[in-house]
Amino acid sequence: MDILQIIKTTLAALKNADIPACLVGEIALNYYNVPRVVHDIEICIPENSLSPAVSVLCSKNMFKLEIKEDYDLFTEYKRGFPRLLATSVTTLSYAVILFSDTYFGLNPLDRNIVCQDETRSFTTYSRQILDLVSKDDIKYIPVPRLPPFFIGLCRRFLESNDGMARIAAEQLLDGMDLDEEWVKANIISAQPQVLELAMTLICEKSSCNDEFLDHDVTCFVADKEEAERLRRIPGSGFQIIASR
Repeated sequence: MDILQIIKTTLAALKNADIPACLVGEIALNYYNVPRVVHDIEICIPENSLSPAVSVLCSKNMFKLEIKEDYDLFTEYKRGFPRLLATSVTTLSYAVILFSDTYFGLNPLDRNIVCQDETRSFTTYSRQILDLVSKDDIKYIPVPRLPPFFIGLCRRFLESNDGMARIAAEQLLDGMDLDEEWVKANIISAQPQVLELAMTLICEKSSCNDEFLDHDVTCFVADKEEAERLRRIPGSGFQIIASR
């Protein structure tokens, strides 16, 4: 199975069991214009649904649990969460990792997912997600709204010193060209430490621009035209600013 087939199969099984879910990790970063290679399919579900979800996915022999012991600086955040492999795949394929919504700060999950109605009415998506799936297939990829996703990453860094969470938050700022106006419109009610970290990352944003890239905005956004296009991505939070 290719990546989209694995995603569809997993989400369909979870939906049939009334377990809400959304993609996080590298795929969600791709959606918000962060160029990440996808290593695993990371799915977020309610914390109390982790065990039932594993049972559902393994019950019909669609998936099997994989025990992984070797983690490194880049993958340590995945430790302790269920890791599954599709049984129909005989060669190396994507693993499905189930995370709790509390770990990503997305609880209650059903309130923090971009709804399908939004993705149907928009035609603007990042080139990073379109390199992974077609525009027609994006409706099969539920993702978190950017504000709670960003807050959750900041909190994970502040609470557990998870360096990968800080890097992801920094890359979201660059990928979507987030600024002080976005912060005030979308996450002003977050913890003071989160706001302080967000403003620090914004101040550092321009200094991170790669001098070897012909980009005028950030290291991931080439010019103002692209920045304006990205603001129309469903779930980005820029729609709140535009409606003022």
